[in-house]
Amino acid sequence: MLLSGECEILGLEGGTDFVVRDPELISVVGHPSQETIREAVSRERVDLLAFPENRDHVTAALPGWTGVRATLHLLGDNPMLPEVPEGSVRWLAASEINTIEGLPPELRSELELGAEGSPVVAALEDGRPVAFCYAASRTEGLWDIAIDTLAGHRRRGHAARCVSYMIEHMKPLRPVWGAEETNAASLGLAARLGFVPVDELIVFHPPRN
Repeated sequence: MLLSGECEILGLEGGTDFVVRDPELISVVGHPSQETIREAVSRERVDLLAFPENRDHVTAALPGWTGVRATLHLLGDNPMLPEVPEGSVRWLAASEINTIEGLPPELRSELELGAEGSPVVAALEDGRPVAFCYAASRTEGLWDIAIDTLAGHRRRGHAARCVSYMIEHMKPLRPVWGAEETNAASLGLAARLGFVPVDELIVFHPPRN
């Protein structure tokens, strides 16, 4: 978020406790004042990232918000990435996203936003894009995997082929796989591909209206 040049920093007054906010995400570092945290979420009702050590502090600042543990993974020494048969995946032009039939509106918006900062790869079934992968964010050495498969096309290896193709394209950056503890399918796929847990975050979701 800091490297993007598009974020705002709140509450930093010479210390190491602050809140970082951009239009899509908020992150709380250390223990800034609860007033600063509440100010950060007052304008944009988006997910907020915290850490185990400041979870209670953020929880107290945001009554009604739900904090869920998320595990971060890096690809281990024994990756189990599948081969990608020719023609099974392809790059997806940003202009195509709005033309894909059966794409849920939320996923369509997510892909359109993702395509602004990353190439998007799609796995195909009968010539139709059914799974998608892109870099949700990146640093000097890492990139964050964003992956989704359309309902009715899951458990067929499409997501694994997307990820494998994208990992090769993004080298030498290392892929990061994040999954909330409630997302058993994502955690299971990460393990099958050879990703290993290295850290954790707390993802706070705003109350539903």
